Amino acid sequence: MVEVVRWIVWALIAAAVLICLQHYRYPGGWGPAFSREHAARRRSLARARRHLARRAVWAWGQRALVQARLHSAQSAHRQSVATAKLSLRQAREPGLGVKVGELGPLVLHEHVLLHGEEQLRLDSLKVKPHHDVRNHHLILFQDDGSVNHVSLARTEHEEDAVFAFVALLTSAVLRENTFLSGQGKRIARAEERLARIEADTSAQDGVRTELDRLVEEQRLDPEQAAALARLKACRQDWHEHTGRMPPAPRS
Repeated sequence: MVEVVRWIVWALIAAAVLICLQHYRYPGGWGPAFSREHAARRRSLARARRHLARRAVWAWGQRALVQARLHSAQSAHRQSVATAKLSLRQAREPGLGVKVGELGPLVLHEHVLLHGEEQLRLDSLKVKPHHDVRNHHLILFQDDGSVNHVSLARTEHEEDAVFAFVALLTSAVLRENTFLSGQGKRIARAEERLARIEADTSAQDGVRTELDRLVEEQRLDPEQAAALARLKACRQDWHEHTGRMPPAPRS
């Protein structure tokens, strides 16, 4: 019984909503909204509304397609700018680089030698190996006067491995000096590329121009104007026979 009452209540609410909507769309009282006398005018008004709505949906669909292309072009430009900025940042700050090798507490990367938590620049690094009965010693000199001493027990590190690491470190220093000698040119090229990409908005500008042209064409569309005129005439006719003006279409 409760379920039946609930369905009846919902049916009454739905009927009330439909009646209110009919009065809103066809104002003037019960007769204009529901009577046979105004049935032909209601049909004419409904057809004019549907035709205008179809034109509006079609126009919106055209604009939506072009706007989607504009968003895609803008997104592609932002991605290109982001990639160019990353390249510039990497040119200015190459970071550690890939790992090249390690020996005891020393970890060699492309651009930096790590000694524990300390980072030693390769461009000014000089290494002097020394060996005694119990240990291998690597003395690391830098141009600022700092010196690092690394002691490696012979029981844990073979002499050949130490010499191989020293050779690897020496080669890395030479490569780093060569790398830094060309860093200025790489930075300049990266800056020029970023400026060029940031300034090149031709793709999105072209689509934006197309969108503006489409909006203007739709504004001047004779079929759209005719549909508006038909609806205006139907609304005016309704007003003359009922004394009430139906709601205007949403712009």
